[in-house]
Amino acid sequence: MTGRAPGSAGRTASSALLCAVLALLLGACGPPFVLPSLDHQKRNIANNEIRLRALSSKAFLETWGQPTYRYRARVQFFPLENGNYLPRFRVPLGESPQGWDSTTVLEDALFLAYADRGELLGFIDQRLVYRERLSAEQILAVVKQWKDEEQFRTGLEKALPVPQ
Repeated sequence: MTGRAPGSAGRTASSALLCAVLALLLGACGPPFVLPSLDHQKRNIANNEIRLRALSSKAFLETWGQPTYRYRARVQFFPLENGNYLPRFRVPLGESPQGWDSTTVLEDALFLAYADRGELLGFIDQRLVYRERLSAEQILAVVKQWKDEEQFRTGLEKALPVPQ
């Protein structure tokens, strides 16, 4: 006699199986990606090693300084096969972006436009999700588009808080 209650071996096996399945699921999905230290991020930016989801807006601001223009809004993104998220305002009306995975993401986002560097960066939850190299003229055209959109926002849209 093992001293166990009848049926406890089945519960133990079920518990072990459940733990194994959970471990596999966590391994497949992976834990939430932790950003490298701020100093490491700043070194990567200085060395032009710019990787999506591995850099924060703070690291860019501390490395490159203040952008030509900053924009915050709730934005629809098109996730691309390469991992980049393309904001809706960069896609011509009625078209779908090349490499689009057919899903969309709607999030509060921060955009930093560096006209002097030719960089337009987008962040969700302070993580870089969008990077596009553009001419200064193209960046200024995007900024004009943002200003036009701001002008036509409804009072309700303006009242919604956007995370800082």
